[in-house]
Amino acid sequence: MQTSTRWMIAAVLIIWPHIARAADEAPDDGLRAVNVEQYGISVRVPQAWRLITWARNDRAFVLKIPQQAGSPVGYVACEVALAPESLDAYRTRHDAADEKQQQEAKPRRKLIQNQIETLDAPTFGDQLSQGVGSRLVSVWRYTGEDDSRWYEVRVRMISHDMLYTFVLSSDEAHYQAYRIDFDRMLTRPRFSPPQSGLQRLPDGYWMQREYRFAMQLPPGWKPSFAPHENALLFASGKTHEVFTDNLLVLASPQRPLDLKRLEHDFPEQIARLDETARVESCQIVPQGERQALETVIHTERGPFRISILERRFRGARRNYEVKFTCQTDEFEKLADELRKALDSFAEFIDRPREKAL
Repeated sequence: MQTSTRWMIAAVLIIWPHIARAADEAPDDGLRAVNVEQYGISVRVPQAWRLITWARNDRAFVLKIPQQAGSPVGYVACEVALAPESLDAYRTRHDAADEKQQQEAKPRRKLIQNQIETLDAPTFGDQLSQGVGSRLVSVWRYTGEDDSRWYEVRVRMISHDMLYTFVLSSDEAHYQAYRIDFDRMLTRPRFSPPQSGLQRLPDGYWMQREYRFAMQLPPGWKPSFAPHENALLFASGKTHEVFTDNLLVLASPQRPLDLKRLEHDFPEQIARLDETARVESCQIVPQGERQALETVIHTERGPFRISILERRFRGARRNYEVKFTCQTDEFEKLADELRKALDSFAEFIDRPREKAL
């Protein structure tokens, strides 16, 4: 036997177990994969569900599903957000909202299911039963002015400190059939750590790899996946029911920044945009060797009193907005630590020595 032939046979014998295993694991279910690695989620869906949105802002994907002509609904989606304290926080809020809704003369929406379910291994596999554990299933029935009906299902799961909300919106004619497909999709979703785009550096710094800036985080805070398309760095702090303290960094092309004019105009702009907002301070402060406009705003988001500490400044290569948003009670405890983190902001001209995560 020639040497080249023997090598070919040996190579086949070596890789054959891997080929066989891959074939055994490859799904043969007539479905197609929707894999959004950046958001840490992969599902399998029917061929007729047409992808119309992929990895945009807080939506990992949106799929268009066939409906009756003129139907205002007809999609399946996956939304991603920071995880709440518990799924029960959403369950109780849905119950309270529905109770208030039913007091209206002619309620258009009715909550017909709202319960937390345990994910068992035989049905959902080990990853979901052990890594996720439970899910919240909420179903609403809507009634239009012409007495037409449609349904919305929201299934929430927590994985890797993120809340994944899977949504089915369907007219009544297709609801039962699509609900079967939707439930089938959610028996084997695959979760993985979403990509933050950050690299850990020495001394507690986190660097945005593409834009090459870094900053330290307050004690107990951690980098997180950004559910906003324009966010370059996102981090989370303490969670209060369904609201999580967070840090957001935005950047724009470098241009002149008139801090004196911003200092004068910004409070009035805030008042026009948010009638509940109160600007505590708006002043120019040091930002390394440069200056920044620092603003402290107190406002409301639903039932929460929140405070925003923001700095706007011109960097060596870009203009930046760095914003902490916290529940007000937490902000009052952390104000000094938040400012210390803002002071740590740095841009890198040369490539720093990086430490792998």
